[in-house]
Amino acid sequence: MILISYDIEDDRLRLKISKRLHFYGLHRIQYSVFMGTLANKDVPKLKTDLMAFSQQKAWAPQDTILILPVHDRMKNAIEILGQTPPTWPEIAGELHTLML
Repeated sequence: MILISYDIEDDRLRLKISKRLHFYGLHRIQYSVFMGTLANKDVPKLKTDLMAFSQQKAWAPQDTILILPVHDRMKNAIEILGQTPPTWPEIAGELHTLML
């Protein structure tokens, strides 16, 4: 499982980043926070894609992207105060979906 949080000033760049995170199957759990389970081979690709965003002209010096791996042993320690995201089983890798 991985958690991505970002603080991006430029609206268009922020939208591109959120679309890229959706492309990788991550779920929005808060406005600028995405979480989900990725295959090990996809993590370096995602990091490369995010690094490319930081090289764009729209990237401001104060912009940040936080990439936080959440190890399996820590998943059970996650506490959610308030409403659990409806897609939590997918986010946590407990539910797998097959689309044909």
